[in-house]
Amino acid sequence: MAITAEMVKKLREQTGAGMMDCKKALTETNGDYEKAVTLLREKGIAVAAKRETKAASEGLIGCNITDDTKVGAMVELNCETTFVAKTDEFINLTKNLAAQVAKAPFACVNCLLEAPYAANPSQSVRDAVNEVMGKLGEKTSVARFVRFAVDGSGTIGSYVHLGDQIGVLVEVAASAVTEDVTNLAKDIAMHIAWSNPDYMKRDDIPENVLVNEREIHKQWAIKEGKPENVIDRIVEGRMKDFYSRVCLLEQPFIKDEELTIQALIDNTAKKVGEPVSVKQFVRYRVGEATGDGE
Repeated sequence: MAITAEMVKKLREQTGAGMMDCKKALTETNGDYEKAVTLLREKGIAVAAKRETKAASEGLIGCNITDDTKVGAMVELNCETTFVAKTDEFINLTKNLAAQVAKAPFACVNCLLEAPYAANPSQSVRDAVNEVMGKLGEKTSVARFVRFAVDGSGTIGSYVHLGDQIGVLVEVAASAVTEDVTNLAKDIAMHIAWSNPDYMKRDDIPENVLVNEREIHKQWAIKEGKPENVIDRIVEGRMKDFYSRVCLLEQPFIKDEELTIQALIDNTAKKVGEPVSVKQFVRYRVGEATGDGE
């Protein structure tokens, strides 16, 4: 059977596979369109198996916030090179997976992979990932995801930075979700992308971390020859600097370093006339899950 350009175009539009791959699949299946689709998907699975041992520490972070800003999701999709991460197929898969996680909760990565792919329910998410892998020829994997859903009144903010290499989700609790509150959530998400805090507040820091940090500053003070009677005061002064580095609420706001994040929140609360607080946040950087991030 003669394979026409129109047949190749149709198969390429559905599967996203390369033109030569589509022509070869149609030739091998004697022009049977459905068999050609199956053959291309099997090729994707074969590529997945072949590249299973390859390192995939590049990729993208995708975020999705529902229209009512009550639910937000963030997904890290990995590949082997930055070249593949910049392709339309990889970018679209990342966006689609973030949107799918925002629409429904999943208990684990494998649970997501086994679910129908929302952008094309005729295949599973795993099939969709394998299809992209087959076309691009690199290991492609869902590294992790997170989903925030507001319980009560509040909003979700997100920020993606550095060529989609860093992503942040933030949940802000507020009785009245005004423009000021949604802007606050976005600003704090942007700040976290830059500052990378380890904790929300001092009380969240494990005791062993505090003990170790105090001991470090004490030994510094001793080596500097500080009088013994002032060492404790010096240590506590330096601990304040430590808190401002690792605790979100005590960090200087990136847009106005005269304000701490807590002061920024308090100012917003005064504007809206209601209590406002940050309930939770998470920051992803591509490669962290594989040990190659910062």
